[in-house]
Amino acid sequence: MKKLVCALLLPLLVVASGYTVQAAGFKDVPEDHYAYEAIMWAEEYDIVNGYADGTFKPNATITEQQFAKLLANFYELESPYDELKKQTPAANWSDEFYNRLASYGVPLNGYFDNTIRAASVKRGVVAQAITHLANGKSGLDQSIQFLLDYYISTGQNLQYENRNLQKFFGVTNNMTRAQVVTMLYRMDERNFYEISEDAQALHENKSNTSLNMRAKNGQNQLDKTMQLTTPSKSAWDGTYLYYYKWGTGSTDFNRRDAYISNTTSKNFNIFITANDGTAAGSVDGTATITSSTKAVMNKSSNGNRCVLEFERLNNALKITEVDCRTMHDEGTNFSGTLKK
Repeated sequence: MKKLVCALLLPLLVVASGYTVQAAGFKDVPEDHYAYEAIMWAEEYDIVNGYADGTFKPNATITEQQFAKLLANFYELESPYDELKKQTPAANWSDEFYNRLASYGVPLNGYFDNTIRAASVKRGVVAQAITHLANGKSGLDQSIQFLLDYYISTGQNLQYENRNLQKFFGVTNNMTRAQVVTMLYRMDERNFYEISEDAQALHENKSNTSLNMRAKNGQNQLDKTMQLTTPSKSAWDGTYLYYYKWGTGSTDFNRRDAYISNTTSKNFNIFITANDGTAAGSVDGTATITSSTKAVMNKSSNGNRCVLEFERLNNALKITEVDCRTMHDEGTNFSGTLKK
């Protein structure tokens, strides 16, 4: 977020003795609240908003989707051209923020599941997500150290100081809305509002990686102890990839990505992208399961003819295109064997 000046903000309410001065728009954030300045700053720059009753609920535990909104707004992340294909397909108010964060490969848990998005976010996840955007791809310990070194955050368990970094930081603890806003306020004060080269490169996406794959890579970047993903309900479900670089040029590659979700006993949703340097295409639709290892799709979700045959292998997916000419450029197709 590029800000020339962090203006001095006057409270909207000036009152007589005996009343509490409130932060602009939030009746539950008094002037003596430790996060008062941070919350006023965040509201001024449209990073946060409150609830319909005029409160901010600064001491409420923050969910991952609330954190996702704050982080995407703080960095003014650009929206990608495509959208995530979720395991829980129902539209959610946080979809636009997760789409933006996925484009930059931010480590988060809830990309594909609305239930996980609504769960409390752990301090360790917050540390890795912020550090990824501020300082580049980092492990859990590196992320914590970055926040501590620049006094963006402090430890919670003093008895572990200089003994156990993760316990000192409290990686498994929840955070409040005020704590996260305060952390972003300190990021701004220390001029950490520029996006890291790692995150920017993922967004520019010169390797033509699908949005779902960038989201999955973000999930996998989280420390194993911080990962919280919905277990696959079917052997079909998952993300599959094929990539082959056959030359030194920027277009000398072949890539296939497939994402299968919402599998039932009869069918599953499939989303595929294909890119062969200069030729590309994508298709999504519903495939009918014909046996324990085979399935077929006859048309895309927009009604175009697209016949694809699928065979589930050991940690792989074989795709054979019969006819999908309306769904991709000349010179490429959706065929290939992709690894899970």
